[in-house]
Amino acid sequence: MIPVEQIVFNNQEGDCFRACIASIFELPIDAVPNFWEQTQDMYKFFDLNNKWLAEHLGYKCVTWEMKPDDVEVLNDILCVACAESPRGNVDHAVVWLNGLLHDPHPSKSGLAKDPTTFTVFIPLDPRRLINEFGSNSPDN
Repeated sequence: MIPVEQIVFNNQEGDCFRACIASIFELPIDAVPNFWEQTQDMYKFFDLNNKWLAEHLGYKCVTWEMKPDDVEVLNDILCVACAESPRGNVDHAVVWLNGLLHDPHPSKSGLAKDPTTFTVFIPLDPRRLINEFGSNSPDN
């Protein structure tokens, strides 16, 4: 993970989620489209992200809400966490790995509340997991 800063800061077109994707996949921010400026509908937003991730990186994002007590299921998984921003009544995205790893906002103030929405990235080709993370098979 290489920290990437967001460059758009207004509520309608902010790009903190895009900066998190760029950070996780170690890309320049301009290499990742800002789908939030195209739609503020969450279903369309994640559909656009998934199409781009599949086409350009071979991944799909899976997003769900969970109770703070259940977050331990994400231990050791690099993902995006979302919750209310400390800068007002708007959501903010950060890179998460067993807690806050990178806040793409220049203030570095994180989240105002414990995150309840998380996005993980799943490779479309399961062999990619073996190639990137090894195998537990005794034959290896």
